[in-house]
Amino acid sequence: MTNLAEFRAAERKLAQQLAKLESMKQETGLQQEVAFSNELRALMESYGYSPAQVLAILRATEQ
Repeated sequence: MTNLAEFRAAERKLAQQLAKLESMKQETGLQQEVAFSNELRALMESYGYSPAQVLAILRATEQ
């Protein structure tokens, strides 16, 4: 494959991936997950907890 052909193939793949990304950004479920993740990270930061500490707390409450 020539450099130009390889470049064009990479360009097409990138365009497809960008279209998929834009489509995903419009999904309500993804928007909710991103919002939850952002809020959870802010909450953990405000209390000074790491993700590992939060998981340990959650695992302890399961028992």
